[in-house]
Amino acid sequence: MQRKRKNKKKGMLDYIFYILVIAGFLWTVSLWVFASVPSQKSRPAVQSSSSSKPIKQALSKSEVSKSSKRQSSRASSSSDSQSGGSTRSKLASGKFARGTTLSSDQPYSDYSYLRAQGLSFVYFRATTGGSDFDDLYMSSLKSARDAGLSAGAVLIYDSFTTAYAAYLYFVQNVGRQVGNLPIAISVTDDDITDNNSIANLRGLILDLRSYYPKNSVIVRCDKAVYDRIQAQLAPLNMRYWLLENSLDNTNTVNQFVQYNANGKVGSGIRSFRLPLSIFNGSLSDLKNLSREIEK
Repeated sequence: MQRKRKNKKKGMLDYIFYILVIAGFLWTVSLWVFASVPSQKSRPAVQSSSSSKPIKQALSKSEVSKSSKRQSSRASSSSDSQSGGSTRSKLASGKFARGTTLSSDQPYSDYSYLRAQGLSFVYFRATTGGSDFDDLYMSSLKSARDAGLSAGAVLIYDSFTTAYAAYLYFVQNVGRQVGNLPIAISVTDDDITDNNSIANLRGLILDLRSYYPKNSVIVRCDKAVYDRIQAQLAPLNMRYWLLENSLDNTNTVNQFVQYNANGKVGSGIRSFRLPLSIFNGSLSDLKNLSREIEK
């Protein structure tokens, strides 16, 4: 009886031993398998097939964009070289009066020097939308006029500000101190998004015209904006200040043309960079326009 108990106990121990051996074998195999597989944290994120398509498309568009820019840059460089010679010859002819635009971001005070360098007019940023007035506007306008330069005000158009709010803010801050040149409304492509933004611009022009009957109002913009707004503003007989890099578009509707956004003024240690524009007429024509506004 005792021997049977010992044999039964030994059998149980053998059974447990075999189970432990098998479990140890399986544990060893599992450690080897998982050791060869990177953990999830160190594995790079993999996009699903549905989400990887937009990424590939975006990269493709980016590459096309870069290629287009390179081609555009080469074409632009060639055209700039040709138009540059034309611009220089037109400026040398003395057919146009030259000038610039300034603001508190680019302050300047020696207006007599500007005049000595052949500039005849200067525009100053006055207001932006319905909440930003340039603190240097008044003093700069007076200094330029005292130096014998024709001077004017620039209102930066903001499509998020209603026409009346922008007009009212301009009048309240500038009053009658608008100089002796047409009031310029500067418009960028970001602010001309639909017909409503053009209608708002039209309302601002009409409001300014009603309050400043002696000063005409012009729109300062690039060719892309001009192409989008000129048809709807045609009934107003608008004149424009075209922002270009040449003097190729000096037709009658373009009263001013910016021919160099980073032009050089002066020489030696007194040289500096300013955006340069022309009045589409002679110095005599510019003076006549200024006198008519001042009457």
